[in-house]
Amino acid sequence: MSSESVPKYSIQLSFEDIRLPPVKDILVLGKKCPQGRIGVFRSFQFLVPNEFDSFEIDNEEAVEAVFINKRVLKKISPEKIIAILKENVFPYVSENEVLKVDFKLRVYYESIEGEL
Repeated sequence: MSSESVPKYSIQLSFEDIRLPPVKDILVLGKKCPQGRIGVFRSFQFLVPNEFDSFEIDNEEAVEAVFINKRVLKKISPEKIIAILKENVFPYVSENEVLKVDFKLRVYYESIEGEL
């Protein structure tokens, strides 16, 4: 047996499927984010054409724009979504930040009545 040490190695490997862009529902852009609203819009148009709508945000300290998936907009108006974001998300956004928001929306009816 040799007294020299033989190098050994160990590998842990994992992978998962991702979707581009890695945003499903909503993206919030800070006013000073490096990519800018137009850059992000062009990226979305290149990666997933016609899947997101862009909304410029006025009167907010840190937020410049919001990108909302059109499938979410089929269920709830952009005004309601932005109002929810203003109250619950915008206070936590920094000017140079890009924030991904998972917006789990469930539509349900209490009861449906009609005549037979």
